[in-house]
Amino acid sequence: MTVSLDTVFGRKDGMTEGEAPRAASPTLATGAVGIFYDRAVLGAALHDLRARDYRVVAFDCRRWVNPLTAGQEVGAALGMPESLPRTIPVVGTYLEELARSDAPFGDLRLRLAVVLGVFDDFVTRHRADALVLLDEFAQAARMGQLFQHRILVLVQSDDPDLEVVAVPTVTIPDRQTFRTSLWTRARP
Repeated sequence: MTVSLDTVFGRKDGMTEGEAPRAASPTLATGAVGIFYDRAVLGAALHDLRARDYRVVAFDCRRWVNPLTAGQEVGAALGMPESLPRTIPVVGTYLEELARSDAPFGDLRLRLAVVLGVFDDFVTRHRADALVLLDEFAQAARMGQLFQHRILVLVQSDDPDLEVVAVPTVTIPDRQTFRTSLWTRARP
C-alpha cells in the first residue's frame, strides 16, 4: 500500500493536482506601480510617506507638452547630472542606478516616492512614451527592492478606465489598502 505525502501531511497550498499555480497579486512592497483614482486617498498616502521620511517627488503630467519635457522635468527633480541627456530612457536608467546604490539600508536618500499626477492626460497624448516612462520607473522600483531600497511609483488618474497591462500595478482605493500594500510581499 502506498500513501502519498499529501495524504500524510495535507496540502497546504489549497491546490489540486493538475491545477496551475495562482500568481500572487503585485503590491507596492514588490515593486508594483500604485494607481490612485481618488485624489484624497493619494493625499492621505503622501501624508503617511512624509511621516516616514520619504522624499516625495510629484509631477503634474498635464504640464508635459511632449516626452522631452517630461524627461527634463523628472531628471531635474531627481538631481540628475546636467551632463546626461534627460530623455525618458536615460532618466529611467539613472533612477535604476540610484536604486542599485551601495548606500546602506535605510539611507533616507533612497526612500523615494515618485508621484505622477493626472498621468491619464499624458497617456492620452503620448501613449507609447508614457508607457515607456512608467515601465522605466517600475523597473527601478523593482531593482530597489533587490538592494533593500524603497522607490515607490504612484500614479494618479482621473480616468477610472486607465489600464496598464505591461507593468505590474495595484489599484489603491483607500488608505488602508495603501498601508497594507506598502508592507505586504504578495497577496494570493
